[in-house]
Parts: sequence; C-alpha cells; structure tokens
Amino acid sequence: MPKKTKRVYSSMDELLMRKEQLSEVIELEDQEIKRLWGALTTKDEQGSRGEQLAKYVSYGVMAYDGIMMLQKLRKGYGSFVNIFKR
Repeated sequence: MPKKTKRVYSSMDELLMRKEQLSEVIELEDQEIKRLWGALTTKDEQGSRGEQLAKYVSYGVMAYDGIMMLQKLRKGYGSFVNIFKR
C-alpha cells in the first residue's frame, strides 16, 4: 500500500479551495450511493405467469433441499441438539 503524502497548505484560500473540491467529490459519491441503493432495493415488477410459477417452483426446491439437509444432519448426529454440541 503506497504511503500517502501530506499536503501542506500555505494559505487559507488553498484550504478553502480544497474543502470545496472535497465537498463536490463527497456529493457526487453520495448521489452514486443513493442511485445504487435505490436500484438494489427496488422491487421487481410482476413478471409473466410463467416467471411467477418458475419462482415458486424454485422456492419449493430450495425448501425441499433444506429439509433434506436437516434430515441428513439429524440422522448423522442423532438429534438436532447434538449437531451444535460437537
């Protein structure tokens, strides 16, 4: 990791100019974060009937897979409590 050099400001004007530059950068980054957060948290629009059916089938397969995994763990360890004791 490169070592950061310290910048020395010789006047108040330089310091204020740097403050304005940093404020602009922070504002631009804030807008980008808000845009990305909005895209991340936006609900998907309702898909077609086929897409909805595929989504529900996928959830069902995941639930079945989870139940089968728990069954194997229970069978191997004797009970659910023993899973966390070892």
